[in-house]
Amino acid sequence: MPGTCIWRPVAWCRGLELIPPPATLLLGQSGGPTAVINASLAGAIEAGRVDQRVQRILGAQFGVRGIIERDFVDLAQLTLSELDQLASTPGAVLGSSRLRPSDQEVEAALESLGEIGVSWLSFIGGNDSADLMHRLHLAARSRGIPLNVVGIPKTVDNDLPEMDHVPGYGSAARTLAIAVRGSGADTAAMRHSDPVKVIEVPGRSSGWLAAAGALARAAASDAPHVLFFPERPRPLLQMVQEVKVPLDARGFAVVVISENQPDEGGQPLAGGDAVAVDPYGHAYFESPGLALVRAVRRELGVSARYERPSSILRSFSGAQSNTDLDEARAVGTEAVLRALRGESDVMVAIEREEGTGYRVRYGAVPLGAVASQERRLPDEFISANGIDITEAFLHYARPLIGFPLPRPMTL
Repeated sequence: MPGTCIWRPVAWCRGLELIPPPATLLLGQSGGPTAVINASLAGAIEAGRVDQRVQRILGAQFGVRGIIERDFVDLAQLTLSELDQLASTPGAVLGSSRLRPSDQEVEAALESLGEIGVSWLSFIGGNDSADLMHRLHLAARSRGIPLNVVGIPKTVDNDLPEMDHVPGYGSAARTLAIAVRGSGADTAAMRHSDPVKVIEVPGRSSGWLAAAGALARAAASDAPHVLFFPERPRPLLQMVQEVKVPLDARGFAVVVISENQPDEGGQPLAGGDAVAVDPYGHAYFESPGLALVRAVRRELGVSARYERPSSILRSFSGAQSNTDLDEARAVGTEAVLRALRGESDVMVAIEREEGTGYRVRYGAVPLGAVASQERRLPDEFISANGIDITEAFLHYARPLIGFPLPRPMTL
């Protein structure tokens, strides 16, 4: 039939010869940025540039929106020094998105990918981004479109299943550990006026980041004194009494609490009505940290302050973990190499090797096993009383935050 076009790379219309578009590697970033997300982008670009089959490397601006709206940037011309600079740059330089495309938008995305000749697609993202990539893979396969989709993992929450840890977590954990230690010193100095400090951290429904708040402790008496995890629901008044113990013993108390801390009935600590719901159905509630501060003031009659670093933890490059930076770049490289080998519908996964010392290898897991799934902090990492971490967690997490933290001076 005249005028009928065939999908690239065949790229011709009956009765009209066309020049096929360049074989293109398309990269994108999705979800919340991290301090090392651009290191993964640098690694992916490096891998694409050494394969002669890749004629063009493009970046989609603002995630899947860039695909749908045909908003791309050329990435192939970056020099080696620019790639190194990119790796240490915080935020998502391509722009990110939390858009969950409709089926019609997925079709529009596929049409756009065909127009520019994309054969390999890698997005840097987490649970929800895995869902997006899985849908694109399935839609392409159902139409016989030759598109290899490989995910590059990232999240500060460290909650992706089927992998030991996720790039982004190590740097956020290092930043939080330093911040909590500093906040502990501040609270100790100001104990006569503001003896209780509550620090609320991200993590959705998992306590990985909350646990990281203890990684800079040099002694058991150091801050934080109490850790509250979503995996351990508890009544608000019980939490107040748990804060009272170190307050009575030391004259001050520093607390780390997760953003979705539930009460004993599994309901949000500050109330069950969501203040917002994102496109992937994640509900956001009033602050549990603020609810705890108000209860401490009311029940204990002392001044209490509240901190909520939130996006600072994922955007602060001043405390990048060298381990995190290296692994983030490596997973970007690994993803593109796998896509070029013909793999699809998988996400790269960091696997820890057994034995003494810290070593990892890079495997892959199905995108469907990651999409919209969540890995919670395991029981062996939470102390028996439910408000602290164990030695097992310290053994797990300390290699991830990189170089040892300097010890502060005390008098």
